[in-house]
Amino acid sequence: MEHERPTEPGTTPPAPSKLSRHRWTVGAVAAVVLVVVAIVVAGGGDDSPDTDLGAIDGTATTASMTDGTTDDGTTAGTTAGTTSATDPDGTVVDSTQPGATLPTQTTLIGATSVPGVTVPFTPGSLDTVPVETVVTAPPVGIDEVADAGTGMTFRLEQLEAVDGEASGPGEIAGPAVRVTVVATNDSPSPVLLEGVVVDLTYGAQNTSAAPLSGPGALRFSGEVAPGASATGVYVFEVPVDQRGVVSVIVGYAAAVSPVVFQGEAPKP
Repeated sequence: MEHERPTEPGTTPPAPSKLSRHRWTVGAVAAVVLVVVAIVVAGGGDDSPDTDLGAIDGTATTASMTDGTTDDGTTAGTTAGTTSATDPDGTVVDSTQPGATLPTQTTLIGATSVPGVTVPFTPGSLDTVPVETVVTAPPVGIDEVADAGTGMTFRLEQLEAVDGEASGPGEIAGPAVRVTVVATNDSPSPVLLEGVVVDLTYGAQNTSAAPLSGPGALRFSGEVAPGASATGVYVFEVPVDQRGVVSVIVGYAAAVSPVVFQGEAPKP
């Protein structure tokens, strides 16, 4: 190995030898090779092209996280179950196409509607729906039998003046009329009585009487066998001075006209 002599002041240093220049050249080449290898290693291992996380036009936007929010607080435009959306420029984007991304919207997480998402809407027909009026059978007297025309007949066994009892919502105790209705099945098949409705109106204006819970109220229930009868008891609040003319309406099926009893109700 050579050793360079120290240079005295005022003298010119000797020119480097061929061996020194050769060593410098080898070191420089080795450094360049190391830099190239480092660059290749850092950029290697992934031959796939860069994935664009931005909008359709290629401009980069913030990528959506797994919970649907972005790091700037907005919500990604893609939504589970959504197949299409309208881009800000009016273009309809189909999210089923590979690489398609719906427009990014700013909304609250969990909101039921996302601006820009196209939702199919079918308007109603706006047709007028006819309303059918219930037509009752011609009224019969308080003491008569009313025939429903289906094998079922009804009669009022008794009308009584009672002190009405209130125990249900909105009821007000006071002077009342208790009506006992008997239903007879003359048809060959059993008839359900769960749907029987009994109403009472009074006065010149046919005011509907408020039903009360007692005393002794007992609604129709179950069924009545062929040739058998069943009884129901109903109590209605009726002012004493309005009992000159009352109507008791009884219906048991939607397709059958209700029967009507009309006459005077008893007073205390």
